[in-house]
Amino acid sequence: ASSRRPPAAASAAPPAARPVAGVYVRGIWVRKPLIEGAIMAFWSKLNVSSRDRNDVDAEECADATLAVLRDAARSEAGKAALRRLLAPLQGKKAGSSASGGGSWLLRTPRFTNRLLEAHRPFFLGALGVPAGALFASRRTTESGDPFLKWAAAFLARRGAPLLPLEPGASKALFSEASEDELQERCVKELLAELKKAPAARTDAQQAAAKLLAFVGAESRSLRLHFSALVAVPFAHGAHVFMPATALDRGLLLRLLATLQKRLGRFDDKCVHATQAFFETLPAHGGLSLPQLDAALSRAKQVGVESRAFERRLEVGGRGGAAAAPAAAAPAAAGPSR
Repeated sequence: ASSRRPPAAASAAPPAARPVAGVYVRGIWVRKPLIEGAIMAFWSKLNVSSRDRNDVDAEECADATLAVLRDAARSEAGKAALRRLLAPLQGKKAGSSASGGGSWLLRTPRFTNRLLEAHRPFFLGALGVPAGALFASRRTTESGDPFLKWAAAFLARRGAPLLPLEPGASKALFSEASEDELQERCVKELLAELKKAPAARTDAQQAAAKLLAFVGAESRSLRLHFSALVAVPFAHGAHVFMPATALDRGLLLRLLATLQKRLGRFDDKCVHATQAFFETLPAHGGLSLPQLDAALSRAKQVGVESRAFERRLEVGGRGGAAAAPAAAAPAAAGPSR
């Protein structure tokens, strides 16, 4: 056998050139990419700008990028891929942070945030977040505030879209639900429940109606609801919700405090009623409507006494001011001899 080796094979062809990262418009490189390291190629949604035709408008580029993402989300495979790329926006639970982590799509926060702020519903949907969802961190779910703690637990039990807010989540997409937003969602859930099963009229409801009439003014337009689902009294808009408990002094005082908060000021009639309730109603045990009527009569009397006291102070103040010059008059005549 011959020991001669076969001739060397022809040298391999040089590797094909890889496209350079950048923004391409109709196949032509225009500028550096707005997403670090990405090839952003557009055929019909973007035009070049500037005098030298070497730039693109940032807003137009963002819109064109969103169009590409929307097209990708039309298929199940594209939807799954987009969700993986966006997952770091959900925070530590997703294994990374909102700064992008290992996702090439999120490498440039400035451009990413421009997209998120302008098209928040699309990106929340791409992440599988239900429409209208609220977000609550442990600061809310473990809050010492009675209403916040109850509202978070109530909405969770009802299956309402209240989702955990993870540390490091994108602030452009996820923000802590405010007390007002939680109240609004609770009102929606409670009204739906009351529509299915209207509450029977009780002494507590009649007493509350009397109290609203006594306070008057804006409180007359409020709609009062009692529900066994409510553990903490609260008011939102035209609605006031109270626990469905027996009529007692504690219930009336909680209603007064809720009205004060809803009105946003110290109302004289609320103050007078509070004093009358402490003076005339028992601290423990149930109450009757006649007992409430007597307490409200006392509250009216407290108001009369309060106004009379203020008038005496006013008159006394004017009298003191008039007496001061008279008392000073002898001193003005000069030193005594």
